[in-house]
Parts: sequence; structure tokens; C-alpha cells
Amino acid sequence: MASLLTGCDKLSDDDDAVAELLPGTWTFSYELQSEEETGLSFNYDHVIFRTDSTVTITYPGGQLDGKYRAGSAEIRIEGKLADGQDRLMHWVIQTFSNKQIKAEYKFEYNEQSVTALVTLDRTDDMEVKSEK
Repeated sequence: MASLLTGCDKLSDDDDAVAELLPGTWTFSYELQSEEETGLSFNYDHVIFRTDSTVTITYPGGQLDGKYRAGSAEIRIEGKLADGQDRLMHWVIQTFSNKQIKAEYKFEYNEQSVTALVTLDRTDDMEVKSEK
């Protein structure tokens, strides 16, 4: 029997390992994966996940404020952009550690299916988990 070991925790929907490590500030970057040129370009600064399940994604000129839910297999974000538009993001986690999360985000743009590989890198101290 062969086994594959990685530096990441086991991924499953019923494990809340990511939910426990997520609160804090993370830089946000992405890489678009598409067979066709989409012409899309996004600039993001950082993401703040809070222990009360609220989230803020900051980008030049504005931010998205909303709520998130996280398991070890996904992060789901529902929020509003500064201009009032609703956004729903479903990031499927590929790998995670205390310092980095890599996820896949699929969405439709101009009738084209686009996949973005999202990378979150922790920028704050891990001691901000929760205050009781």
C-alpha cells in the first residue's frame, strides 16, 4: 500500500481546521487559468477574516464586506462590494498550513468558465485567533 504525505492537513467538509486558523489578516493573490484570453485583471490588497465570521477583502478603490463560512475543504464568502453589488465566492481549498492557503475559485465571465488559483499568505501573528 502506498501513501502520499504532504505538508498539509487532511481536507474534509466536517473538519474545521481551516475555520480555526483563518481569523487574521492575509495577503491575497491569484493566477487565472483559462484556455482563452479573458482580459480580466484584478488587484487585491488583503483579506481580514474575523472570529465573528465577518470578512473584509480590500482592493484599490474599495472593499468587499460580508460573512464567511469555512471548513477544511472550502471557504464560502458572501458579501457586498463598495458599489452595492452582491458577490458570492466559493473557494475550494487545495492546500493549507498556518501560513498559507491555496484554493481554486471557479466563476463565469462573459459566458466563459474561468478558474482562478487563489493564494492567501498570513501577514499577522497567529495569536489573534479568538477573544473570549
